Amino acid sequence: MLNIRDTTEQDLSAILDIYNEQILNGTATFHTIPQEPGERVMWLQELRAENYPCIVAEITDETSGSTRTVGWCNLWHYKERPAYDGSAELSLYIHQDFRGQGIGEKLLHRMLEETRKQGDRFHTIIASVTTENERTIKFWQKQGFELRGTLREVGRKFGRWLDVSYFQLFV
Repeated sequence: MLNIRDTTEQDLSAILDIYNEQILNGTATFHTIPQEPGERVMWLQELRAENYPCIVAEITDETSGSTRTVGWCNLWHYKERPAYDGSAELSLYIHQDFRGQGIGEKLLHRMLEETRKQGDRFHTIIASVTTENERTIKFWQKQGFELRGTLREVGRKFGRWLDVSYFQLFV
């Protein structure tokens, strides 16, 4: 059974594992050095201090009743200057063993509900994706995000330059 809920400190170990897997093996993030637990604690504290939503997908094993955090989604400043306050960048990560099962879509829909609960605080949401992540690009387009532009060779990871596309959704 899948449950989408607010993130707690108990989720940080799983979030760290999911994120560090992408740092080491993927281009969903441009971090290049695995993060430490304290960095994720500070990250969650900053999100809470600025009232940015952060939610997780948790799976419950129906036989044992044990739970496992398998993904998360959060919003953060698109840019930190006040004129950008109505814009937010969205991050969404799913554990590699659970991709392609609709969990990302459920997380995103719940995040959009959370943004609408905050009234007019969020006007638009932006997702940035390296162009080699075709599956992710198709995901954002399926969810109604529109391609707004691509910056060529703006990030370097795994010895190669990467292009980044920006997708936008008005809420």
